[in-house]
Amino acid sequence: MADIQKRLDDLEIKLAHQEQQIHDLSEMVSDQWQFIERLGGALSKANTRLESLENIDNNPNNIQSALDEKPPHY
Repeated sequence: MADIQKRLDDLEIKLAHQEQQIHDLSEMVSDQWQFIERLGGALSKANTRLESLENIDNNPNNIQSALDEKPPHY
């Protein structure tokens, strides 16, 4: 009978550890998904900016306005 109780205790301990690992992994996946969402937004913004720079025609006003914009590190 003591052998069965020890096995049951061991299984409960393993289950508790596995539940904690699943919780930790779930949190990690959630954090990574949020990071991917932010990267997607930044990429979309960069693509929009690049397209706007590519669409500047030979109009001096457009070129001058692009030159007057502050760089992103300001």
